[in-house]
Amino acid sequence: MIAQVISSFAFMQYVAFEDILIKLEQLGLFEFILPLLLMFAIVYGVLSWTSMFGGEKPIHALIAIVLAFLAIRWPVYRDFLAIVSPKLGVGLTIILVLVLLMGLFIPEKSQAIMGWIMIGVAVVIALVIFAQSYSDLQGAGYGSYVNSDMIGWVIIVALLIGVIVAVVTAGASKKEAPSKKLGRLWDSITGGN
Repeated sequence: MIAQVISSFAFMQYVAFEDILIKLEQLGLFEFILPLLLMFAIVYGVLSWTSMFGGEKPIHALIAIVLAFLAIRWPVYRDFLAIVSPKLGVGLTIILVLVLLMGLFIPEKSQAIMGWIMIGVAVVIALVIFAQSYSDLQGAGYGSYVNSDMIGWVIIVALLIGVIVAVVTAGASKKEAPSKKLGRLWDSITGGN
């Protein structure tokens, strides 16, 4: 037993971690497996959170895996993740450093206001990341998929959805939990089924 452990460490002496990452990249870990897992997790989480299909977890898993496999077949999805992921990592690092500095140097009385400022900083960072990713995707030949008209329509639809959510949730009582408000919104969209 001890000899096996020692021999495994002796093997690692001759293999660099970078070589392992290169081998995993050659096997398609970063191009296929991780994007598939990410899409599966997002779709499964949304379906479970909304309790669609009566909260049937096997149905949620089936839909999530089908959508994940369909998503990785589309090269734009894989390229988008390859472009956005490093920038998102840098953006999250900036936010984390700002949160740590805020916790260290801002008095507790002012932290509520600083929380709103941090949300504003996070939105600005997100906009910068998506703007840079958009220009990188255009350079990769995906300009025909995303153009200024499409961006305008996406903004209009997002604003419309935001107004609908604000109107539906504004009528709720103050004591009602936010999850109940979203449930009422979902019931009003689906007709209460």
